[in-house]
Amino acid sequence: MLRYFVIAAIVVVGIFVGVTVHYRYRLPINVGSGRATMPPHASSSAPPSAHAERGLHGQAPWALSALPECMIQTDEWKGSFDGVRAHLPRNARAVHAWSVLHYGDCTIFVSHDQALVHRGDDWLQIPPIAHLYTFAGAASEGVAGVALIRSSCEERRCGSVLRLYTTKVPK
Repeated sequence: MLRYFVIAAIVVVGIFVGVTVHYRYRLPINVGSGRATMPPHASSSAPPSAHAERGLHGQAPWALSALPECMIQTDEWKGSFDGVRAHLPRNARAVHAWSVLHYGDCTIFVSHDQALVHRGDDWLQIPPIAHLYTFAGAASEGVAGVALIRSSCEERRCGSVLRLYTTKVPK
């Protein structure tokens, strides 16, 4: 915020000095057009074969939202841990550590307080503190889902976010 204030102050002082110099010394200010010395062209880059293709890697609290081929986010709640936990579906079951979940072409590896999402060349880590729950949707719709509660710290009074994700179950 301070950075923008300083930039704005410099711009205002610069305009003030310019107007003062113009009126005090009667210096003309000429603004003219220029001519490009060469026609525009595409920038040069390395040939496509020189680029190594690699997937997404890193920490991503939003990893399940970033891969819509796996799951689709349907709802989100923010608040205290107990407050967002009240919004879990009735049939939600906690995912135990060292479990592996498969949804679409994604694999979710669950450890004690974090998860790792793998799809093709993509490896995204949902950092601590993450609590995963699975739930079944309406049997007629063939929907399954995952609930993810992310907390900013280990205490229950800290801020938490609950995101619900669903996916179609193959018949």
